[in-house]
Amino acid sequence: MAGPVAHPMPGDVRFTTRAAPPSLDHAVLELWHLDDPGAPHCGLPKPYVEIVVSLRGIHWWRAAPGMPEHRYATAWVTPVQDGPRYARAESRRELVGARLQPWAAKAWLGTLPPGNGTPPPRLSALLGREAGLLRDSLKAADSLDSLFERFAAWLEVRLPDRDAITLPAPCRDTDRAMDLARAVEATPRHYRRLFSGRTDLAPKRWLLLHRIDAVLRDPRLADPQFSLAVLACEHGFADQAHLTREMKRFTGATPGQLRHRAAHYPPHMLMPR
Repeated sequence: MAGPVAHPMPGDVRFTTRAAPPSLDHAVLELWHLDDPGAPHCGLPKPYVEIVVSLRGIHWWRAAPGMPEHRYATAWVTPVQDGPRYARAESRRELVGARLQPWAAKAWLGTLPPGNGTPPPRLSALLGREAGLLRDSLKAADSLDSLFERFAAWLEVRLPDRDAITLPAPCRDTDRAMDLARAVEATPRHYRRLFSGRTDLAPKRWLLLHRIDAVLRDPRLADPQFSLAVLACEHGFADQAHLTREMKRFTGATPGQLRHRAAHYPPHMLMPR
């Protein structure tokens, strides 16, 4: 497993990611750890299903401002969302998570609630007592290395193997649904049915979230001198206007607004002004 990557944060926020080991990279993109004060923030949508375990804090989640809050204290599963979601914690927050490819998550956990504002299911509702045992094991880790190794080992014995869940993923941000269909020698219509059946997502929606995710992770987003038009084209958008329109639709913010926080927060976190 590659070493952890610590992302510089202002103040009292620590965010670290680690790429999935080769034995899991068909199903898991990365593991992550967040330790912060738990201030209210907006979580931006991703093309992944997340297993999130709380190591510290009581957490509150809501679909949108003014909507009811839902309490979480142990572990939960966040499906692929169709828009920004809002969270805060009581006192300090420490979380560890794993980002799963949606086809791997469905093969393992079955159909999840839609990411349309429905509260994420608790992991215990899907796995029963195992969820608590996982949390106990992760809380006992004495270092980030140990934490990530324990989480990866737990996932490795539970996720289906590579042959059982593989779907063609884009090699480039500019890939289209037609490119993925060709990779399995299928018609676009057949591939749409195949992809939707294995992920509960339309391939075009997933590809669009994949491109937005790539832009959010691109360090050049934080550079005010770098052209947003170039960034848009490199990540598969027709032009800057197309990027701005889709960013606003899925994240609630424009690339310009995100640019100002990109160097200071995890890629998928937006703090209220």
